[in-house]
Amino acid sequence: MEFGPVPLRKAEGAILAHAIRTAAGRLPKGHRLTGQDVAAIGEAGLDTITVARLEPADLDENAAAALISRALASDSLRPGPAANGRCNLYARRAGLALVDGAGVGAANRIDEALTLATLPAFAPVIAGQLVATTKIITFGAAKAKVEEVAAAAAGTVSIAGFRPQISALIQTRLPHTTDALLAKTERSTRERLRRIEATVTQTYIAEHREDDLAIALAEAKTSAGLITVIGASAIVDRRDVVPAAIVAAGGEIEHFGLPVDPGNLTLLARLGEATVVAMPGSARSPREQGSDWLLERLAPRLPVDSATIAGFGVGGLLKEIRARPMLRDRTAPAEAKPKPIVDAILLAAGQSKRMGSRNKLLEPVGDEPLVRRVAAAVGAAEIRRLIVVTGYEADRVRDALSGLECRFADNPDYPTGMGSSVAAGARAAFDAAEPPDAAIVCLGDMPDITPAVLNALIRNYEPAASRTIVATSSAGQRGNPVLWDRRFAEDLASLGGDAGARDMLRDHAGQTVTVEVEDHAVLRDLDTPAAFEDYRGCSNGGGG
Repeated sequence: MEFGPVPLRKAEGAILAHAIRTAAGRLPKGHRLTGQDVAAIGEAGLDTITVARLEPADLDENAAAALISRALASDSLRPGPAANGRCNLYARRAGLALVDGAGVGAANRIDEALTLATLPAFAPVIAGQLVATTKIITFGAAKAKVEEVAAAAAGTVSIAGFRPQISALIQTRLPHTTDALLAKTERSTRERLRRIEATVTQTYIAEHREDDLAIALAEAKTSAGLITVIGASAIVDRRDVVPAAIVAAGGEIEHFGLPVDPGNLTLLARLGEATVVAMPGSARSPREQGSDWLLERLAPRLPVDSATIAGFGVGGLLKEIRARPMLRDRTAPAEAKPKPIVDAILLAAGQSKRMGSRNKLLEPVGDEPLVRRVAAAVGAAEIRRLIVVTGYEADRVRDALSGLECRFADNPDYPTGMGSSVAAGARAAFDAAEPPDAAIVCLGDMPDITPAVLNALIRNYEPAASRTIVATSSAGQRGNPVLWDRRFAEDLASLGGDAGARDMLRDHAGQTVTVEVEDHAVLRDLDTPAAFEDYRGCSNGGGG
């Protein structure tokens, strides 16, 4: 691939290396230049630009990414569409990510411009979740190198699917054990097992004595393939009540103790055809702990022995995560989960073509312009700052927002569609000296959006758990606004046209969590005179 500055007269047909703004609009990086583009760049005063030009033996970035991803595709992984030199792979089923680290490393050593990134080995995934991504750093690469990477990458990533199974839950009780504690434990355990596709069909409550527990175990093994036990008192030795009861029921202890904290006091046993996992008190909480690691390995029927469990030690220190302070260090203050820094981007640049000669954003709703009503609601949420993207009748929109705390980002490309406004807002937010952790993209024509909706998006944002996009819905229909982690900043800033970020939502479905809103505020926008009249007729403009 050729790369470097060239005289503008020789640039037609080449790939633009860096975005350029012209009077006709913004030309994004990676754009293949036409004669019309070259003329527009010349009018902008440039006579030399940096471009890339592929050679006959090269593949362009999207073809290269797609070729490598096709080599990784399998009955457990599906590739998404290639765009901007990236092609993602998604899980076809829930399970554990199996990753050959040596193979991934070998693929990445072939050519620095051809990259493959994956989730950590044995990461639990849900169907549709992003598992791996191929990114071509340059605008193209030699086909021979791409094929070499594809051959090295093939088979390095797959999903060990969880297998549905019937489970039983046994709890033991002591005189001080409350019914509320037993009910809480049952709820959290059912959810823990549901995630690995194990269904609890039997529950037992036995006294915390060897004989009573042995009876419950013997009954449970007749129909359950997985038996989970949570004792009223933790197991501290292989001869304690729970392991002794398993042996008395005819079982065999396979391993006691995990190098994972919390979850050290977990026990693995066999009882006839059933697997028994005895969990410590930490499993009463829904938070991740050592028993989860064991259950996740067992669910797809992966081999589990003492060597497997010994390997849990690497990454097994879960106790220090910020959401869970050290329990034994009573002198140290608990460290709260840090609050994310979130900006809001309000799109207010559109031409309101369906309104005729009227600008819908300036139409009165109640006693104020629509855009002011929306901006005031968004600005009252738990955000750091509000960025309003203007374009059509920008001065009038700014006047309508006079006195509100916000900053403005101008979008001269607004006639091309909403995508250009999202891009302008993303650049204003994420290219700042102190970029936010995430940004919420809001529409300026949604009169019933409330601060509570935005706050719900922020509460459900958890990048450490791959919840990097938070969308809204009502009655199962996707709505607006949508929160985006800053890892999507470059993709958002490259948008154009009228599609907005719909394709990005589709491509990153595995990282998207949806917040269900009871009313239709996240679906209701006002685009036509009739829509305004209908809305004003409901509860005097209250939107009923």
